[in-house]
Amino acid sequence: MNKEEHIQHWLASAEESWESALYLAKGKHFSLSLLALHLSLEKMFKAIWIQKSVKDNPPYIHDLQKLADMVNLEISADDYDYLAIMNSWNIRGRYPDYTKRLYQSTTVNYLNEQIEKSGKIKKWLQEKILNQK
Repeated sequence: MNKEEHIQHWLASAEESWESALYLAKGKHFSLSLLALHLSLEKMFKAIWIQKSVKDNPPYIHDLQKLADMVNLEISADDYDYLAIMNSWNIRGRYPDYTKRLYQSTTVNYLNEQIEKSGKIKKWLQEKILNQK
């Protein structure tokens, strides 16, 4: 796979995770939907990492703030702080005891707000990717 194909692979996978998040939200699988939102942005950051790097393999980390730091994008303080909230969905979405608590505390309104907020970051990342080409 050449560099552009590798970038496109991560972007396609990010879009698949995004669509999964929306599908899971409709099925009221809130914690899994939040996890898929996180995965979508993680994959977009990794596409940007590949785009800016001479290496094809992005780092094996899941922390969105660390990934944002590594790709050196000028992200707003509010969005950077929001990435920390999204990071909690990644951890909580992987362990049954946390998943149950997250599911019990997540409402439809909360999930819809998170889809909207993460969607704005997703759009911003897409613009960054297009501007790098």
